[in-house]
Amino acid sequence: MSVDDYLDLLNYAKAINDGQWQAELIESLKNFEVATEEQKREENIKELWTRFDDINLLLLGLFDKLKDNEESEERYQWREQIWELKMERIIIAKEIQDRYIKIDSTRN
Repeated sequence: MSVDDYLDLLNYAKAINDGQWQAELIESLKNFEVATEEQKREENIKELWTRFDDINLLLLGLFDKLKDNEESEERYQWREQIWELKMERIIIAKEIQDRYIKIDSTRN
């Protein structure tokens, strides 16, 4: 359910003077916000892992090009791309690590 659904139910609970249901809905709304924040963090981590995996695939392709085309004039460009991708991968790995540390510290 969305926040709007909870608010609609809360308005209905008020209209029929059901205090217990109102309290339950208010508590659900509080928990909904926490759950939504947690979901956003998890989605962000999934996006980081996806990008990390994509970089690894790109690196494998570039390494194959280097191996298969030893005389190519593009070798310098491929090496530059490899260097940039490795740097990006390091940054992403640090972000992933930071997110896991933050998640673990909030659970204790």
